[in-house]
Amino acid sequence: MKMSRVFVRLFSVLILGHLCTEAFSQSRGLKTISEDELKYHMNFLGAKEFRGRETPSPELEIATLYLGNWAKNAGLKPIMKDGSFYQTIPFTVTSVFQPNTKIRISNGSGEQIYYYGKAFSGNFTDSGSYEGSVVFAGLGINDPENGWDDLKGLDLTGKVVIILDEPRKGNNYAQGFSVSNRLNAIVSTIRERGANAVFSVVSPEREQKLAAGSRIFDDIPSGRMGVLYDSQRTSFPSGNEPATPTVVSRPSLPFGQAEISHEMAALILGITKAEIGDMFKAIRLGNQVPSKNISGKNIRLDVEIEKYASTSRNVIAAVEGSDPLLKNEYIVICGHDDHLGISDGEIMPGADDNCTATVALIEIGQALMTERPKRSVILCWFTGEEKIMNGSHYFLNNCPVPVEKISACLDMDMISRNNPDSLFLIGTDLLSSQLDASVKRVNSRSGINFGFDYRYSNLTHPQRVYFRSDHYPFIRFGIPSVWFFSGFTPDYHTPADVLESVDYNKFFKVTRLVYLTAFDIGNMKDLLKLDVNPAVTSRGIQNVKEPSLYKAGGR
Repeated sequence: MKMSRVFVRLFSVLILGHLCTEAFSQSRGLKTISEDELKYHMNFLGAKEFRGRETPSPELEIATLYLGNWAKNAGLKPIMKDGSFYQTIPFTVTSVFQPNTKIRISNGSGEQIYYYGKAFSGNFTDSGSYEGSVVFAGLGINDPENGWDDLKGLDLTGKVVIILDEPRKGNNYAQGFSVSNRLNAIVSTIRERGANAVFSVVSPEREQKLAAGSRIFDDIPSGRMGVLYDSQRTSFPSGNEPATPTVVSRPSLPFGQAEISHEMAALILGITKAEIGDMFKAIRLGNQVPSKNISGKNIRLDVEIEKYASTSRNVIAAVEGSDPLLKNEYIVICGHDDHLGISDGEIMPGADDNCTATVALIEIGQALMTERPKRSVILCWFTGEEKIMNGSHYFLNNCPVPVEKISACLDMDMISRNNPDSLFLIGTDLLSSQLDASVKRVNSRSGINFGFDYRYSNLTHPQRVYFRSDHYPFIRFGIPSVWFFSGFTPDYHTPADVLESVDYNKFFKVTRLVYLTAFDIGNMKDLLKLDVNPAVTSRGIQNVKEPSLYKAGGR
């Protein structure tokens, strides 16, 4: 009986000692994460001199070099085949050749020419010419059910359609719903009706910037990976049925889209600039501006595009696991280090989006080097998230470790704003119940005590937030993943996303939560179970079934 009691006590001491050791290890790591160090790195990487970290750009490459040098000096391990901390991604950069990109406005007796960058701009990707007679279509809105139809009775076939870039009064767009989302829906409807081109007249506020000398029509070269290996999946099948390939229909007519100044709009419509301003005022009062055909005018848009090869780089660094067997399995912690560069002549600093995650990864890497979990942890600073997640897509399709061995992905994107005690979790409960349980367990035991909001995990949410960050390519491969997100703000994708708006206390709490979650999952006996979606029972590329939209003949 006494021997039995001694055994029980000894066993209890050993278990308690193990738990205390693990807690001590984590607390040692936690002590290395500090608000002061977060601010130190933020003040550098979030500075205006980085000019918004456009992909690709010299400024982003400088940030990448800073991160790679930090990883090397901190003692992290390179896992790329070339022994570096960089994964190079090929890009095709599209730039407008401005002298040959112009709009000609003719009325039978004469011609007026406007040049790209001075009086108009557009997100052009191919050379071509777009020509037609003119239709003015108000806001371009086709919503007869709610008493607003700018397209009623108009024949748009082969026409150049002029619209005002202004939301309808009473249409309140949720934070995170960008201007391009609104315009794209309108332009898509006009395109389906056979138009050759759509010219949107810039808002009065942007026209004022132009008049004050801002270069709102400057060309910003855009980069896209030459090959996206698979399209972005929109949903997993609900059972074992095969996925239906995505079919994308394209009108056979040529099509162009541009935004134009008030001066050009006035000439096209045969009115004054003041009358253009009056139309915007009427719209803002809730009044519909009459649509009409513009007789005697013809417009020709000539576009010449230059394309050249370029590259951008992911930064990939690992902390090797402490267990001789489990170190061959992995946790990925990631965030993107790019942003939007310059828009309307103003720098888009991207402090919250996503300098915060860029810096959090530094602090988490430092904490993990202090005491390692059993599994290895891969830290990924992804490029090109703002270019449809090119960096993370490329990483998964060219992964330096077997994707089947990645237990989970913990993605951080915009982690320093809004309610200091609330956090959005996106995707955490969609593939593995253990991932969701781990985050909740760590949140409670650590005393961080965030209230979690799951609204954006809804795949049918109108803003499609679930599909909009670097966790998503991992989910496509059947890897349990979560996006830690503090929510949208009025500063989202604007020049106002600055360092001064960062809530460093919340930023600090999220960084600690992600570190502790990685430590928790990294010490589990097995990989996280895939126990939520019956269509996803294993990790790997077999989960990705759609053909690419970016192959020849696609988008």
